[in-house]
Amino acid sequence: MRVTIYDVARDAGVSLATVSRVINHSPHVKESTRRRVQETIERLGFQPNLVASALTTKRTRLMALLIPSITNPACAQVAWGVEETAAEMDYNCIICNVGADPKRQAHYVNILIRKGIDGIIFSTPSYDDGLVLDLSRRSYPLTLMARDVPAAQVNRALTDDKAGGALAAQHLLELGHTSFLLVTSKEEVLQERARGFVETIRAQNLDVIPVEAKGSDITAGLDAGVRLLSLANRPTAVFATTDLLAIGIIAAVHCMGLDIPRDLSVVGYGGLIEPEAMQLPLTTIVQPMRDMGKAAAQLLFDTLQEGREPRQVVVEPKLYIGGTTGNPSR
Repeated sequence: MRVTIYDVARDAGVSLATVSRVINHSPHVKESTRRRVQETIERLGFQPNLVASALTTKRTRLMALLIPSITNPACAQVAWGVEETAAEMDYNCIICNVGADPKRQAHYVNILIRKGIDGIIFSTPSYDDGLVLDLSRRSYPLTLMARDVPAAQVNRALTDDKAGGALAAQHLLELGHTSFLLVTSKEEVLQERARGFVETIRAQNLDVIPVEAKGSDITAGLDAGVRLLSLANRPTAVFATTDLLAIGIIAAVHCMGLDIPRDLSVVGYGGLIEPEAMQLPLTTIVQPMRDMGKAAAQLLFDTLQEGREPRQVVVEPKLYIGGTTGNPSR
């Protein structure tokens, strides 16, 4: 027979309201009473009815994370960090793979809100600004990652991508490079990385050749690498705004019988590929995605439980020097 809240109250010698307050982590319970009720819950094997609890507290203790795809290493790291922190706060996390279609994302959001999800973390680079602004006006608890919507009054857990692009440029300048190629795509989330790189190079009265890739994956990097190698005055250094683009470029260079980094230095962005997984570890700008996921979940929890005003956490990227950059040989 299923153990009920009435059984717990009778066995612990307290009221139903006291058991409910303990289950819902209310601070208005004496510590000795709290321990007695918790011991009774464990001894009887009582499982609280989440639906009933939600009706009482107006909270489901569920948060949702929207990501493009769990197969993406960055998304997996974010999900890990969010779930870790959610569990520490006695919350559960629903992970939604929503792809890159804003309409699909809006569909998921509407379902989540109707199901009573307490708050949502957006970790997709292509979300609809109008949807975010609408939720902000309704004071629905949100945390944004990947990119910002400046007009929205929501939590933010972001990386200083412009500073990351500048780090890549500074590294190549310190190695003595004077001719540069930038490989990026139209994705808005990548533009600050590109801007930081270009501004740092141009501050030294040098120029950058831009190449627009047809995406941000390895295939797009291969295509960009082929175009790079066809240039009459090939640059000695390349900054790719994702690690996957950088890997594609390196593959194209190797296919032409050229050497990395002797013939070309390459810097990526992300830091999500283990150095041991590559024959030549990639020099890259590292984003601590797991830490960002933890920060995003903490910000959302603070809003939900403590009613804090929206806050922003900016995580600084770091340079990892692998084997794909060196002094120019020409």
